[in-house]
Formats: sequence, structure tokens, C-alpha cells
Amino acid sequence: MDEMDITQLIDSNELQDFGFIDEDPLGGSTFVETTFSAIPLLTGIFAVLFILFVGFIIYIAVRNYKATRKAGFDPFTLQTDVATRLARSQMLAPKKTTEQKLSELDDLLTRGIISREEYTQARSQALRD
Repeated sequence: MDEMDITQLIDSNELQDFGFIDEDPLGGSTFVETTFSAIPLLTGIFAVLFILFVGFIIYIAVRNYKATRKAGFDPFTLQTDVATRLARSQMLAPKKTTEQKLSELDDLLTRGIISREEYTQARSQALRD
């Protein structure tokens, strides 16, 4: 049977017309349609920005690696090397008290390592600090 025969078989009383609803009565596109139509463009922009960002991170990592090697350090142990050097330096050592400085100066004068003039100058400097 072809289409014409099928429609003739259906009783017209059994059919109900629900009407046709237009997509948008104003004729323009809705916000949702506009948003969904922009997804491919936004995905492309995101992909390009993501690739640029990852490339920048790789560039900085390679640049830091080369600079560290050029300075004579191992890039993989740099943080530990710096922490060790700092711990061994006098930078973190507690500051000597005035009494300790004067005692050290007295010891240097007694052993004859510094002269009386150097002792007097260093003593006045220690008392000022």
C-alpha cells in the first residue's frame, strides 16, 4: 500500500490536531540557541589558549633548567643545595651579644693577633652596635 491508501484508512474522527508551535514567535533565535551555536567556537578558543599556556610553562621550565645549569647547579637538587648552603651560612646563626664580641676582642688582644689600636677601634664599634 502506498501513503495515500494508509491515510484513507485512518478515520478522520480519530485524529486530533494539536496545532503547530513555531520555534520563536518573534522570529529571532533564543539565548540558548545562540549559546549552543557558539560552543564550537568557544571550544576552539579554549583549546588554543590551553595549548599556548602549556607551551609557555614548558618554555619557562626549559629556560630555568638552562640558567641553573649555566650557573653550575644541578636543577633537580637546587632547592636542597640552596637550603643546605643557607643552613651552613652565618646568615641564620644567632647574632653575637656585645659580651661575646668583647670577650672575643680581649682574646685576640691577649694572643697578640690585633694591636692595641685595632682593639680600641673594634671595642668602640662593638659597643655602638
